[in-house]
Amino acid sequence: MPNASGSFHRRMALLGALFLGCTVLLVYRLYTFQWLERDKYTEAASEAHQRKIDVPARRGSIYDANGNPLALTIQLDALTVIGKNATRPEVTAQALAPLLEMSPADITAKINPDRGDPVTIKDHLAAGVSDAIAAEIERSQLRGLDLVPRPVRQYPEGSIAPQILGFIGTDRDGLAGLEYSEEDELKGASGQIETETDITRQELILARRVVNPPRDGSDLVLTLDRYVQRTVERELAEAVRANKASGGLIMVMDPATGAILGIASSPTYTISDPMVVNSGEEMFQKAVAVTNQYEPGSVMKLVTMSAAIELGIVTPSTIINDNGIISFQNGTGKPPTTIKNWDLRANGPISITEVLIRSSNVATAQVAQRVGKAELYKYLSLFGFGQRTGIELPGEVPGTVRTPNDPGWSVVDLATNAFGQGIAVTPLQMLNAIAAIGNDGILMKPTILKEIDRPDGPVIVEPKQVRRVISSETARQVREMMVAVDEQPALLAQRIPGIRVGAKTGTADFPTNLGYTSGKTFASMVALIPADKARLAILVRLDAPEAIYGGTVAAPVLKRVGSELATYYRIPASGDSR
Repeated sequence: MPNASGSFHRRMALLGALFLGCTVLLVYRLYTFQWLERDKYTEAASEAHQRKIDVPARRGSIYDANGNPLALTIQLDALTVIGKNATRPEVTAQALAPLLEMSPADITAKINPDRGDPVTIKDHLAAGVSDAIAAEIERSQLRGLDLVPRPVRQYPEGSIAPQILGFIGTDRDGLAGLEYSEEDELKGASGQIETETDITRQELILARRVVNPPRDGSDLVLTLDRYVQRTVERELAEAVRANKASGGLIMVMDPATGAILGIASSPTYTISDPMVVNSGEEMFQKAVAVTNQYEPGSVMKLVTMSAAIELGIVTPSTIINDNGIISFQNGTGKPPTTIKNWDLRANGPISITEVLIRSSNVATAQVAQRVGKAELYKYLSLFGFGQRTGIELPGEVPGTVRTPNDPGWSVVDLATNAFGQGIAVTPLQMLNAIAAIGNDGILMKPTILKEIDRPDGPVIVEPKQVRRVISSETARQVREMMVAVDEQPALLAQRIPGIRVGAKTGTADFPTNLGYTSGKTFASMVALIPADKARLAILVRLDAPEAIYGGTVAAPVLKRVGSELATYYRIPASGDSR
């Protein structure tokens, strides 16, 4: 009997110890959950009933110089569904079908009861969900649906200045043009909203709160003028077609400020949303005025003559003998290099002004020899060749200028560079150099931006002088020589009536690795309108036109563009126009 009693007490003690151990364990676990790991489980509970939604910032708009919108961002709704939250897929599909103009079967196929992530039913990129339809969907209180506001880039003016504006990708980041180079200004910063959800993860709209408000991107006001841009795009397209050219370019600049008023290039592309970057079309999307270089030809003679006059080596009336041919010795044992005029003629004794009128290569080479290599390349640099202009467009190249310090340079380079061969420039560099002559010898920094309207206030992009290149008097004399070029009999039909225009044509063969391609040229012309106090500097270039000379194909285009813009800007007739 005592043994039975002792056994009972042992069992009770063991049972008590077991209960005590369970109690201690339970208290410890409660202590762990409620104190030691309190933050962990509080956060988990919060996450189970909270949802964070990114709120994209409004991407900045782009306007022309007169405030006309070129690129805007609007909000369109996309409709998504979380399949496991849509308790009645067939009912949901039947209700949405007439609103979205989709078949119930197509909608049902997108509602997967096993999926917990959102699936897009109606994308925002096409037409999106209109405000009226969005209101109907919200009133329906169908479970699992979510209207997601998403920004879409639109172009009120259609496809205008596509290489300048550029485009954005599906992630709303800029991929080309100003959309790319000014990404930091345009993009802004996304915000965030927190909202509570029920046990099925269905959002409770009334529980929303803004954690971080979005910061909208800056608006850009360009120097481009919509009318000028339309004009140059239209005239370039017609010129390329009429001359059976492979492409071309027209640029218009204000010489006094460096502002780009219009810039068109061909081949081109059409801005659309969504943008599809097709293989092989990347070259069409570049701002070729700054990314592509070419040999400018005889337009460069203006720079050579500017240097020679500034140094006092020649005057516009200085006589130089053009024998029609000039030879340079390349070195011991090598045959000499012979340079001839474009028309293979000898002009005899002619003035420096006539050198430009007749576009004599031989006479220009002689002037370059008088200037000397040190001074000629100094002035090429002063005019901005071989260096980037710093314009706000992406991908700008510095051009290619081989100097006497570079391997392989010879006296032949001195001669050919003087008349625009063996030297590569960007169209913007060439136009800016001519604009400096029109701006009394002061080189300006080219710009495509007029104003940046940030959320905290506007920033005006002020004109910036780079340096004085030549004196005001030298610039005046060169402009008068350009007027003589424009008024020569060969260009009489291409003059702008009533206005003194300073101009120069240029023709340069296409360079290749094996030499120059005969019959394919860059045919160009530059002009200052009017010559005395230039309001406009214009460059016209046609690539591989059927008729190869600048005076033949580029001059008529410049006349049409110049005449229309002179009327638009109300440029008065020149008092002494002959």
